[in-house]
Order: sequence, then C-alpha cells, then structure tokens
Amino acid sequence: MEPGLLTILMFSSFFALLALGIPLAWTTGSLGLIFAFFLWGPDAMSVVVLRVWDVMGSFSMIAIPLFVFMGNMLQKSGIAHDLFKAIQVWVGGLRGGIAAATILLCTVLAAMIGTVGADVTITGLIALPFMFQRGYDRHMALGSIVAGGALGVLVPPSIMFIVYGVTVGESIGKLFMGGVGPGLLFGGLYIAYILIKCYLDPSAGPAAPEEERNVPLIQKIALFKSLILPIGLILGVMGSIFGGIATPGEAAGVGALGAILCAGVRKQLDWNNLSDSLYETMKTVGLILWIVFGAMVFIATYTLGGGAEFVKTALVALPLNPWLVLIIIQVILLFLGMVLDIIGITVLLAPIFVPVITELGFDPLWFGVIFNLNLQIAYLSPPFGYSIFYLKAVAPPDVTMADLYKSVLPYMALQIVGMILCMVFPQIILWLPNLMVQ
Repeated sequence: MEPGLLTILMFSSFFALLALGIPLAWTTGSLGLIFAFFLWGPDAMSVVVLRVWDVMGSFSMIAIPLFVFMGNMLQKSGIAHDLFKAIQVWVGGLRGGIAAATILLCTVLAAMIGTVGADVTITGLIALPFMFQRGYDRHMALGSIVAGGALGVLVPPSIMFIVYGVTVGESIGKLFMGGVGPGLLFGGLYIAYILIKCYLDPSAGPAAPEEERNVPLIQKIALFKSLILPIGLILGVMGSIFGGIATPGEAAGVGALGAILCAGVRKQLDWNNLSDSLYETMKTVGLILWIVFGAMVFIATYTLGGGAEFVKTALVALPLNPWLVLIIIQVILLFLGMVLDIIGITVLLAPIFVPVITELGFDPLWFGVIFNLNLQIAYLSPPFGYSIFYLKAVAPPDVTMADLYKSVLPYMALQIVGMILCMVFPQIILWLPNLMVQ
C-alpha cells in the first residue's frame, strides 16, 4: 500500500472512531492491529508484543509511577494549604495579590506534583473560594487557576517530558531542565498580566484588608517553616538530575521515599493516606500506559508502512523556509490539542515530527520543549481543554462552561506570546540544559 494512501486511511479511521466515542487507547491499538494484519498478515501481530515490551523495558518509564506517587504523597501531606497561606500573607496586600499568589502556588505545586489535574484541583479548592469572597473579577480568578495549573506540563518533574523523552529517545533530564526557563517565563507573564490589570482596574482584584497586611515579619517567615522539607526535597531531586548525580528514574525513587518522610514529619503518614496515594498512582499510571501502548502500536504500523518517511519527505520538500514548516507543525499541534488527549498527541506525532525537525536543522531538545509548550496551550484550548474540566469539577455550581471558556482567552494569548519568545530566543530553553553536568 502506498504511504500516502496508508496515511489517509489510518488517520481518517482514527478520527472517525474517536468521533464515535471510542477511547483513544482502544482506537489507536485496534487500528494498529487491523492495518498490520491486512498489510503483512498474522505474523505482524508480534508488533504488539514488541512495542509493549519496548515500553515496559525502558528504565526511564520507572520515573512515571515514582514521580506520580511522590506528588500524591506530598498532596496528602497538606502542604498546599500552608503554602497558599504563606504566599497570600506576603503578596495579599497587592491589588491582584491573591491571584498572583495562586500562580506562585501552581508553580510550586507543579514542581511537587508533576500533573496538571492535581494542580488545578488543589488550587481550585483552596484559592477560588478565597478570591470569590474577596470580590475578584470572576474570569481573572478562574483563568489564573486554569492557566497556572497547566504549568505542570513544563515545570519539572513533568510527566509529559518523561513520555516525550521515552517516545523519541531524548534526554529526560535535559528536557526537565529545558522546561524551567519557559515555566518561569509563562508564570511571570501571568503574574504581570494580573498585576497590570488590577492596577488599571482596582475592582478586578482588591487588596487584602489592613489587618491582614499588618502581620509581623517574624510571623510571615514562620509560615514557611513547615515547607522547608518538601521544597528542599524538590530542589534535591532536581539538583541531583542537574548535577549528573542521578538519572530521572533514580531521582524519582529518592523523591518518592522523601515524600513519605515529609508526610511522616508532618504527621500525615497513615494507612489511609498511603493507600490512597498508591491507588491514585495506579489509576494515573494505568491510564498513561494504556494510551502509550495503543499509540505505539499505531505508530509502529504506520512507520513500518512508510508513513513516517512519507510525512518527513513531504514536509522537508515543501518550497518553504524551515521556520514556516516549523510554524505549520505548531498549528497542527495547536489544532489537535483542541480535540485529542495530549499523551496520545505526544506518542503519535512526536516520532513523526522529530525527524522532520532534525532534517531541517533545528535542535531536537529545543523542539521537545516547544512541543510541550503546545501541549500546555492544549490544556486551555476550548472545547476540550482538560484544565477547564478539572476546574469545573470543583468550582461552585454557578460557574458555567461559558465563564470558563471566556476566562482562558487572555491566558492563551499570553501562552502564544511566551511560545513565540521561546522560538525567537532559544536560550530561554537551552541555557539550563547547557549548564548540566554530563
């Protein structure tokens, strides 16, 4: 079968099955099997075993359950409430200070938890009622949580960097470090937008009352005492990767043990918290692996049928500047991010686009972070932005989907500005990986 015809048949069938409501993992896995059978016969069924074995045999994949468990245990430790209280006391006196504190909370939680869903859910439960009580602009409050939570895609230990690294063979440690600059950039853009908006319109984010602002300095400092251990743990885990002391998998193991110790020190280590953390970890990892297994079977069949080479040849041969080809790829990712699961996007498209990018002369590590910047935008993109639905699940009943859709628009514009900056100035991404100990 010609690669062009194979591309049309496989991807049209893919979107047709998704439109019928069939889960992504079953859609990709079944199509991979069916097309492999018709192309090469029963012997091709071994592709399933081989692709699953490749995933299960990858040492880097061990970082996923360990980092997810670390995040769940830190979540059970109750540090989010303490962290928000500490940040709010420090910046609550500013107009829009609580929304800015929410972005800071999301950034730190992203470094502790590594998953967007937990980040949005926690901040939605803690910060949203607080902002509503203070009379904050409804859309700014909602948008700050949805956008801030999506930073979990960029701030290490992001699970998406692990999935991407395993899929294309890129260094996970360097991807982690490459996400730091954009994560801080995006967080800074969000905070700048909030503070400027509230400066121009004080009613959008009233400052805290006088009695809350007049907290003695010693008390402000004391609020951070309970956070020294978990934040030190995160710095230690990321520092060991940066310094070349440990691989991401090894660092994740230390982090998981450290999270248990943090829970113990905070007197939150009991059977209920431990069992709940293990259960939530298994649910998350099970979901990730099924999507990865199905997508890898699909992409293996497509690649063996010449599809990936066909796409590479077609894109490289376009009479366009390489930057225009890169922009076309970004537009494709942005569009698919509106309708597809981001893990599926990564496993399906990263192996196709990375050879194209390499052939065009771009840095594959830089592109890996840019790829994940697109995924962060996907978390906010209507109609199926996952962050929107995570927040809807914990928001007050009077918060409508229309409110949420409207709230993300300014933050999506800021995300696109941030992505353009990272494309024009690659060192925003590459400066930290280039400093890593090899």
